[in-house]
Amino acid sequence: MLKSAGVGLAACLLAAVLAGSPLPSLAGEDQAIKEGGAASGADLKGASVPDSVAVSLEKAINIARDKVPVPAQLEKFSSDYNEYNGKGQWNLRWYSSETPEASMHININASTGEVENVNYYKSVTPSHYKGMPRYSREQSLKIAREEAARLQPDKFSSTILAPREEWPPVSVLKERDYPTVYDFYFRRTSGGIPVSGQGINAGINAETGELIRYSCNWINDAKLPSPGGKISIDQAKKIFLERSGFELTYYMTGQPDADTTGELKPVYRLKPPGRFFLNALTGEVVDSKVLDFYFDEMGYGGRGEQSMNKAKMEAGSSLTPAENKAVKETVDLISADRAQEIAAKELEVPKGYTVGGRNLERYYGVPGSRVWNIQFADSEKKKWIRVSLDARSGGLVSFSKDQRFNPEDIYKEPQVRVSAEQAQKTAEDLIKKLQPGKFGQVIFRQWEPEMGPWVKTGKYVPGAYNLVYARMVNGVVYPENGFRLRVDTTTGEVTSYQVTWLEAGFPSVQGVIDTVSANEKFLAGHPLVLEYGRGHQRLEGRRESDYYLIYRPREGIGVMLDAINGQEIDYHGKPVVKKDNGHFTDISGHPAEDDIRLLAGEGIVLGNGGLFRPDDPATGAEVLAMLVKAYSRQDFMPITESGKDPWYKPVFEKARARGMLDGGMTVDPEGSLSRLQLSRLGINAGGWGKLAGIPRIFKLEIADAGSIPVEYRGYAASALAMGLIDQESGNFNPERAVTRGEAATFLVRLLKQ
Repeated sequence: MLKSAGVGLAACLLAAVLAGSPLPSLAGEDQAIKEGGAASGADLKGASVPDSVAVSLEKAINIARDKVPVPAQLEKFSSDYNEYNGKGQWNLRWYSSETPEASMHININASTGEVENVNYYKSVTPSHYKGMPRYSREQSLKIAREEAARLQPDKFSSTILAPREEWPPVSVLKERDYPTVYDFYFRRTSGGIPVSGQGINAGINAETGELIRYSCNWINDAKLPSPGGKISIDQAKKIFLERSGFELTYYMTGQPDADTTGELKPVYRLKPPGRFFLNALTGEVVDSKVLDFYFDEMGYGGRGEQSMNKAKMEAGSSLTPAENKAVKETVDLISADRAQEIAAKELEVPKGYTVGGRNLERYYGVPGSRVWNIQFADSEKKKWIRVSLDARSGGLVSFSKDQRFNPEDIYKEPQVRVSAEQAQKTAEDLIKKLQPGKFGQVIFRQWEPEMGPWVKTGKYVPGAYNLVYARMVNGVVYPENGFRLRVDTTTGEVTSYQVTWLEAGFPSVQGVIDTVSANEKFLAGHPLVLEYGRGHQRLEGRRESDYYLIYRPREGIGVMLDAINGQEIDYHGKPVVKKDNGHFTDISGHPAEDDIRLLAGEGIVLGNGGLFRPDDPATGAEVLAMLVKAYSRQDFMPITESGKDPWYKPVFEKARARGMLDGGMTVDPEGSLSRLQLSRLGINAGGWGKLAGIPRIFKLEIADAGSIPVEYRGYAASALAMGLIDQESGNFNPERAVTRGEAATFLVRLLKQ
């Protein structure tokens, strides 16, 4: 995140307009123009600038300073000129080396004079920013619209604001190391249809209201096919259901370590390859092996491998229960020497190869298992064979064969002598040989061509085929179990092999929702959208990507549905909690409306079914959840059910750990919360609890001061003095229950301190 402070951009623009005359140039700019002529920068060393450049350096400087006024303290200047694919660009930089350091970079299109990029940086002291930013997200959006329209008036009229769920998350912590910056992306459209990867981005410093970063990615000569004759959305849905859609699978939920087996449960997922792109003009499903599309949307993160740390044990030392357990687990493991012997025999390691390394580690694919990894290398250290064996049974888990290439060889086009069908037969023959009993329990899932550096030369041929065979249990596929193999397209040799097979009981699939219902639920939450997408050719020698008119599910990659209830779940098997962007139907005109919308926009408060219920009593768990989320370092922290525990259990644990719940304070999670309890929780969250806990230094001048317990006096006095809570007819009314709307206002006031 860029850091910014200084004069407001709006004020600078107004001054420039009122002046009605060119801004005075800086000495550095004049020097650059004199040294390089009309098209050369002060820091342009040896670069050649064509005579045909339409926009000279001097003109580029004037355009930049007219469009984006440069702060006066940036007295130094440098520039350079770049060309890529026939497109020229002036890169202008104003900067100051004095404290605080600051710089502004502006890129000008050398043909059109358009401002393409702006970046303004000014160093700040960490933790300098406190409280809510001066400009709200909505106010910042208004500024972003105005700036984008001013910098690109013709293009901006052909954009739409990207959906809120695609905006970068922004923290609104009470204390922030850097300014809050809101980024807004205005996506290009053509005939009302969004164009992927093209648009205008504007970043607004919410502390000052300044535009501190801006970029315009717009391909003027992009060939966008006419939408005339496109299939309808209903036809697209029909094709999705008939040729793609969801399938019933088994899935093991993610766990915190490699030794804990997750819950095996039936879930619905998209059929391979796990994504759906439909050519809207031909009605054909795009083959991802030939053509692929990339978007900003990301699926959920998967589990990461956790390797085992080996520890040395001194004789006579006392072991903890966890250490004793680890020692017992190694008792039935084969030795490293035995593993090496088996590996050499299994892979028929050639003579002259020596062992370069052996290590024992957990195998994350099968929780609780251990594998020996043995690496063999030839005498010249140019070829390697890596073998993994089950450390208990000695069975082959995986192998790979690699070799070192000369730098110039990696760009050579592979000589493809093996077809995908031949590779599949070779792979299946090996599986039958190594695991004959398991071969009958898998199905061929998919294959993918493997490309390499040679594609940079336009040679789109595969160097290998990667084949996947998935396990079937109870007639249901378990994609994470089975076989993965790599077959070289030149030699036809299997150069990589891996088997993953979990020995566990699988739950019945009786009572699951049907596929039709699963698809309907998926499309309801992730509807098909029409969009121009840039297709990347994978198997054809085409250097440039083309634009296609496609249908695709919105944010549809990586989605899983619980097959029992149809609810969308994450990789841990927990219900997906999506941000409620403040579109509540019951807060219009309410005194807390603005506060509720602000907190909802940051994922701090949630509603249910479009309702916030601002006048309902706030429960202890609801208020603590607000505080924990607001003061969490995570940008958005969903809190959901955790197994058999109530949803608020982790909330109370975090609140206690952060000191919000201090001493012997208790809060009823499902009961109402009093004004006095709210005051104490808020003062503790803000970090003033220790001081407020000294009652003798505080004086309460309210009518009902006597009704406030001594140990709460400092909290009540602090909350009143800081304006977190208001008196009610001269009283504090300590026991009155707080409403959800009042809690939202209290939190916003707290965050603004």
